[in-house]
Amino acid sequence: MKKLLLKIMFSGCITLASVSCYANGIDALDKFLQNQNSTVSASFSQTVFGVKKNRVTSGVMEISRPNKFRWEYVTDGQLIVSDGKTIYIYDKPLKQVTEKKLTQSLGKSPALLLAGGTNIKHDYTVTNLAQSDGLEWVNLTPKNSSDNNGFKQVQIGFNSGANSLAQMKFIDNFDNKSTIVFTNVKSGINIPASDFTFSPPAGVDVIKN
Repeated sequence: MKKLLLKIMFSGCITLASVSCYANGIDALDKFLQNQNSTVSASFSQTVFGVKKNRVTSGVMEISRPNKFRWEYVTDGQLIVSDGKTIYIYDKPLKQVTEKKLTQSLGKSPALLLAGGTNIKHDYTVTNLAQSDGLEWVNLTPKNSSDNNGFKQVQIGFNSGANSLAQMKFIDNFDNKSTIVFTNVKSGINIPASDFTFSPPAGVDVIKN
């Protein structure tokens, strides 16, 4: 299950509502990605939906555009850090670090959508969804199905009128579904540069991909 939780950050999506004529979802996405929101921090709760039981974990995330982020699953001892060139996935219980180069394909992952790691409208078909649960929703579908980094779609929900990030919903190529709910979202704040650097602790196994 831990591997699935980490995989969610490089896979995604869900399809809930039919496409409508609303424009607020795309507008909210555009505003969220504007330069004045170059840094973002939030707490989150992530639910991975299983056949018999759901898995819930929580943590904190930080973003510094372009391409830098820190995503820490506090309850599971998992840490994902991007310094803009390399992504480090640290599994504390297993004492293992996996390093991945930030390639163009990996840059299309949902984790990096928030960090401005890709030209969204170049790589995705972006459509609006009807307002639901007080949120403005936008749906993203990869244009190239053979280069979708493991996910079919991703939906992003923004608080109506505030353009602040509220939720992300995913479904991957294996039909695994998950939802991330964000709270205490702050934009345009000072985040230490050291939060986006990572050095493997002594004694851990390092796997380079």
